[in-house]
Amino acid sequence: MKVYDAVISRRSIRIFKEKLVDYSILERCIDAARLAPTAMNSQLCEYVIVDDKQLLAGILNSVVLWGGVSKPAGGWSPEKKPLAYIVVLVNLELEKERGCGRSNAFIDVGIALENMVLVALEQGVATCIMTGIDKKKVGEIINAPAKYEVAAMLALGYPDEKVVLETADESVKRWVDAEGVRHVPKRKLEDILHRNRFE
Repeated sequence: MKVYDAVISRRSIRIFKEKLVDYSILERCIDAARLAPTAMNSQLCEYVIVDDKQLLAGILNSVVLWGGVSKPAGGWSPEKKPLAYIVVLVNLELEKERGCGRSNAFIDVGIALENMVLVALEQGVATCIMTGIDKKKVGEIINAPAKYEVAAMLALGYPDEKVVLETADESVKRWVDAEGVRHVPKRKLEDILHRNRFE
């Protein structure tokens, strides 16, 4: 799969098959994240793979928003949910020591996440980047030492939903049709691309 093809075919998936993701694929994703560019080569990010059945339920219920939808009162149903997560952490001691700054650290997190997303896609594994999470609770579940801050999570699994892109006119609100297909409006290239300066 060529890089551009991977980028334009990637979709965030939130409904997954009940099929385990091989640990070697998860490890490969983290290796790709490790090699991502970082501000001042500071390399502040560390990663925790969560694929233990008992921990997965706790991680799932640490999610506050799932695709912009608030957590139901009884928690999320475990059916068709991710069978693996990668938790991305920032090492705060290294951040202070290496002086790269908080905003740079979170740009690094974003780049690392995208590397993992594309490597997973190449292996046929779907993903969803998650920031609407209870970071303190996630940290407790994975037993993260105090020097680490949970920055984001990546949900992984084999897709069990169809997602299509369409051109956004005014609204970028996603919607699901009667067949269960999720529609994701995207702004047109000519609406977001400027050359040299704004005219």
